[in-house]
Amino acid sequence: MKPEKVDYRIQRQCSRQWRSLLAALAQECTTQTEPIESRELMRRIGMRFATQTPLAPCENLEQLQQAMREVWKDMDWGRVDLEEQDRVLRIVHHDSNHGSLMSGAFGDATATWAPACLEGVYQKWLATLGAGDALRVVQIGEPDEFGSIEYQLSL
Repeated sequence: MKPEKVDYRIQRQCSRQWRSLLAALAQECTTQTEPIESRELMRRIGMRFATQTPLAPCENLEQLQQAMREVWKDMDWGRVDLEEQDRVLRIVHHDSNHGSLMSGAFGDATATWAPACLEGVYQKWLATLGAGDALRVVQIGEPDEFGSIEYQLSL
């Protein structure tokens, strides 16, 4: 993808009226708290979002993926792929506005803690559907420059 296209997406993904406020919020999260505290805050925010944004009823993994995609599509916040692998549910969220695209809203220092918001969303949604407290959603690796982030639900 050419840099001009990335620059265009940064401008489109964060409304002008929010950029300064979100940048100030990110600076406070970065300077006033440790990265682990910022991750926990974002995780709790994600869980609250999931509580306020329940999924449509679903009976299988394909329907679950579609219900999640509908939420993200409505928000213009990427898409998700779900895949079962040896006692693990692999969750890959694409085009999440994290990675370098998120820097248009929050600045560059957010990569260590901002993805925890989605971690919290997926944790709450899956717990509500019966995953319980023993299973936990965790981020696997770093977001790429276009916002693809991998998570896993496992013991």
